[in-house]
Amino acid sequence: MNKNLLSLAITAAIAVPALPAIAQQDTEQDQKIDSELVEEVVVTGSRIKKPDLVTTRPITSVDSEYLKERGITNAQQAVADIPGVFAAANPIIASNTAANSQGVGQRTVSLFDLGSQRTLTLVNGGRFVSSNSPFGGAGNPGSQVDVNNIPVSLIDRVEVVKVGGSAVYGADAVAGVVNYVLKKDYEGAELSIDNRSIGGDLGNDTSIRGLFGGNFDNGRGNLAVAVEYNKMDNILSRDVDSLSTDDWGSFTPAPGDEVADANGDVFGGQVRLYKAPRAGILSFSGLITPGPVAVTNVGLGSWSDGNFYQFDPSGSGAITNYDPGAPTGNSVWASGGDGLDLGATNTAQEGYERWNIVALGSYQLTDSINFSSQIFSNASSAANPGYQALQYNSGVFGGLGYALEFDTSNPFLTDASRQQLEDLLGGPGTFYMQKGWTNLGAREITNESETTSFRFGLDGDFTFLGQDWSWDVAAQKGWSTITSSTIGLDDAKFVAALDAGINPNTGEIDCRYNYEAGYADDLTPQGSGLVSDDNPLGGVGSCAPLNPFGEVSPEAYDYITYSNIGQSRIDQEIFSAYLSGDAMQLPAGALGVAMGVEYRTEAAGFTDDGTSSLQGLSDASLKGEYDTLDGYAEAYVPIISDDMGLLGLYSLSMEGSYRVMENSRSGEDDSWAVGINYRPIADVMIRGNIQETVRAPAVEELFLPQVESAQFATDPCDERNLASGPNPEIRQANCASEGIPTDFSSIAQNASRRGFNGGNLNLQTENAESTNIGIVYTPSWFEGFAISADYIEIDIADAIVSFELTDLMNACYDASDFPNSFCNTFVRGSNFQLPTNNAFTSGYVNAALRSLRAMQYNATYESNINDMPFIGNLMGEIDAGYFSADLSLYNLKKNETSNTGFDFNDTTGQHDNPDWRGRLTMRHQLGRLTTLVDLDYAARGERNVFQADPLQYIDQSGNPFDELPSRTLVNLGANYELTEQTTVRLFVENATGWEPTPAETAVGRWTWGTSYTLGFNTAF
Repeated sequence: MNKNLLSLAITAAIAVPALPAIAQQDTEQDQKIDSELVEEVVVTGSRIKKPDLVTTRPITSVDSEYLKERGITNAQQAVADIPGVFAAANPIIASNTAANSQGVGQRTVSLFDLGSQRTLTLVNGGRFVSSNSPFGGAGNPGSQVDVNNIPVSLIDRVEVVKVGGSAVYGADAVAGVVNYVLKKDYEGAELSIDNRSIGGDLGNDTSIRGLFGGNFDNGRGNLAVAVEYNKMDNILSRDVDSLSTDDWGSFTPAPGDEVADANGDVFGGQVRLYKAPRAGILSFSGLITPGPVAVTNVGLGSWSDGNFYQFDPSGSGAITNYDPGAPTGNSVWASGGDGLDLGATNTAQEGYERWNIVALGSYQLTDSINFSSQIFSNASSAANPGYQALQYNSGVFGGLGYALEFDTSNPFLTDASRQQLEDLLGGPGTFYMQKGWTNLGAREITNESETTSFRFGLDGDFTFLGQDWSWDVAAQKGWSTITSSTIGLDDAKFVAALDAGINPNTGEIDCRYNYEAGYADDLTPQGSGLVSDDNPLGGVGSCAPLNPFGEVSPEAYDYITYSNIGQSRIDQEIFSAYLSGDAMQLPAGALGVAMGVEYRTEAAGFTDDGTSSLQGLSDASLKGEYDTLDGYAEAYVPIISDDMGLLGLYSLSMEGSYRVMENSRSGEDDSWAVGINYRPIADVMIRGNIQETVRAPAVEELFLPQVESAQFATDPCDERNLASGPNPEIRQANCASEGIPTDFSSIAQNASRRGFNGGNLNLQTENAESTNIGIVYTPSWFEGFAISADYIEIDIADAIVSFELTDLMNACYDASDFPNSFCNTFVRGSNFQLPTNNAFTSGYVNAALRSLRAMQYNATYESNINDMPFIGNLMGEIDAGYFSADLSLYNLKKNETSNTGFDFNDTTGQHDNPDWRGRLTMRHQLGRLTTLVDLDYAARGERNVFQADPLQYIDQSGNPFDELPSRTLVNLGANYELTEQTTVRLFVENATGWEPTPAETAVGRWTWGTSYTLGFNTAF
């Protein structure tokens, strides 16, 4: 099969952006095409094989050369640069304050940012086993594929079908389909090595890839094997300039920092930028206070001499001054100083090592029957080195997180520190310590993962009544296992290790538990064969004393910490069969049909090792499964063909698909799609499609037990939020009716509250209606040029959502029917604060609505420069090389969400949801040298689309602002062929060194700086 012919068939199918490849073929090639039969191909979005099928939905395709020339080492990045395609789960996590315990290092894809659970990821047109754990997984619950499992060296192309696809592929293709098409019948051997220096010297991403393949038995069989190794370094936030030294935050202005309007009034919700946000409630070495509460901005925690003190950060045990920083108008947050720095222990990038070994085989059993196999065996080890300290103690927290009380007789105090404290206290006494225990380490998570998948199939073709037919029968089995390990703090042992004195038997500092008789009698269970040392503190003598004021000994660390192990397993089995062919000949061409059945089982489970239960937390273990039996059919109906010679009707065709699904948990559903493709003239194509799609509830959404969850909340009744929301007047009235004062400051915004969240066995499928209408213009008078525009709308009803604490509170106070049922899902105390524990209860429900409207534009041009109008004439006899450019624009019109049906929220045009995104790629090839220029654009955006006052946001210099600037990142690349077999490459990301402004940093924009990828590949 001539590869150029296959390429032409594919580019005809996707229309844009690859259509210009057709125009560049010369007359000789055109004649060759006419004389040869172009192989029938299957384009993503249909199972009908046609040599000239043109889809009715927009498809973007990325080929292997694009990946190779840029040194791309993971399958997510292959599509994440496309406007409208988003990286969902990602090891690059910047300023995280939590981590997915079972999803470390994983990568998933989300179309239109509608959620990765609503994008169906395929491999060679078929489903692939998920690696998304049912508990602590990488993002939203669902059957998302970790695309790290797809070896880059085997990717032939990636086809992204935006808008639906469940009628063809089954549930979950609500936003669209991403199909990784692997190389077929590969022959040869090649080795590729790429090393990406992130931010210059922050860390490395190294990839080594080998691909080997060949035919056997006189070409009847083919075997290809890909082996890949990838290692990506951990990077901490504190090592990234725009996440550490240059960090900024927005807070209520301090007195004198406010900006008044012309009448001298200051807007009550005004916030101002402050550098280096620090929470004055503790320090990492231990803030020492005379009372149990420290809020340094308001003076709480100071001593009689007016100063604040802390233990020496060096660990010497000495007492030094504590710098409270410059106060803001926020009671907790200061600018600079020694307070809590949330970014100091965060991870910017989760590191991992992974091995991918994939074997693809095929063998032609007869002239019309082929056997194929697909085997994946992948393993990875990933780690998040930290997302906050292992333990915090502060008077604003509750339970074991409360401030620690000590006596000046504590043996770990140095003589000088004891004397200094007693001088401040006026004699022996007690003091309190507020501390972020970074010397105990961070909440590190490690994952060991394995993914295995087997697919064996038979396919073939035959002729029936003069028509060509093809068929495929396959069985597939895959499973993923994840073992996560986290370091936890044993509460009982932590307290025992802190309770130290002088052991009279040794004269050394020791745990009182080790030498005081009866110390743990109340903790020791009796009877049933239990002996005296069966208690939470371990055997007498095992306790190692913990120095709270200085260095932590290895023995104390080992005593108070434990490893919490969690294990997940996800299983998938698929049996499928389909038949495709031409049912009959119509005047305009063959009536193409496809029909098939698919039986699929999905099972997932998570096993908790039980240590969390010992700490009073919920056992999160769960297990569940469902199966689905689907039947589907498609039809492609040519109505008018170009050879009919009808004026204004160059060609017209329709396509339709229908699928019925019987899910053992959610019942029966169906999905359908109808599309039209119309060419009034040869150069213009108009396409449209309407469809209904579904998403089935995931195992976690169905079977998750009621588990404890810690969450922050943006309290709608907090003074900072009263002017926000869909209808501020309703919010203000509801908060006032409950008696909450207008100057109320909610502690839940700075300190997490604990509650419960669980699954729902009565969940039904999500339902969506989608439409796309587009036009493609490929002018015959402008060779090599094509342009397209597509309008897309997606409406999702009964979307499955788990109400977070903020959602519960918004649903309560933003409703016109206050109080409502949502108000009963959380509790307030007499002071209107949410309690530390048992603050809320929620679960998964079919409740949310999503509504998206967008335009997608594509323009491509490619040509020999010497053949270009005007420019080519200037070149004369000089060979100027070959040039191509691809411009993609994504214009978001609406992205509205509602969790309740009345709280509609649309942030389109906001800085984190800009209405315009774009990407321009330019490529020039001259001889052995290929140069690349990639531009990524995000439009300027409002600081807050719900901004209530022109003076709501003030920058660091006291100037009001209401939007953030646009951002254009410039990437440059060069590839040089040393020989016909060997190419070296350099790719530079953020070549111009873009850096965020303070206003951008305050809302989470950041950068590695400039990164460099150096690589080569050689063929044998």
